[in-house]
Amino acid sequence: MTSTSELLSRYQIGRKQFYQRRDCLIKLGYDLQGQKVGRKSTYTPEQVELLDHLDQHIQSGLTMDTFPPVITQPPMAEGEQNGNGHGFGSELVSMPSSPVEIASEQNEEIEVDVDRDPLEDIREQQYQSVHVAAQYNAAQNLAAFNYLTLDYMKHREFTVDGLAEQVHKSSKAVRESLASMMESPEQATKKLLNKIRQRRNK
Repeated sequence: MTSTSELLSRYQIGRKQFYQRRDCLIKLGYDLQGQKVGRKSTYTPEQVELLDHLDQHIQSGLTMDTFPPVITQPPMAEGEQNGNGHGFGSELVSMPSSPVEIASEQNEEIEVDVDRDPLEDIREQQYQSVHVAAQYNAAQNLAAFNYLTLDYMKHREFTVDGLAEQVHKSSKAVRESLASMMESPEQATKKLLNKIRQRRNK
């Protein structure tokens, strides 16, 4: 028995492509229903051989809908014999035929991925919910911080000790620097010479 995961590696395809192939064969009349072993689906050697034929069909450049379907022979009348002299009832015969139109996706059965941990989807949804909530929380905190910063810069109503004094000192230093830049070169030179004389006299 071969599991779904092993078949994915065998044909180098994704899970969605595998189920498309399997559903196509089922619609063509083949028995491709997997057998449940625990929570996994497994397939018989005959089913794997049929999947191999379909893979070769696709690899040759043909589409799935051109794969030969299963044709049901009508039951023979009682006592009627086949070419070998043996009577038989209804049987399934695989033979080439014209392309068979696949039903639209709306009529396809819903495939439940039994190989996937159902809790994984729940965890993914929970992670996404937490992720979004964290973004909202961060955005609210950043917005509040920015608005409060602008308000304190405008009104300077600081409640933390020492902050108001530091702001006052920095503002004074900026004003003095700007005032010195506005002085004429002659005034700036006189102030510089006075400072040099004061240092010499000390």
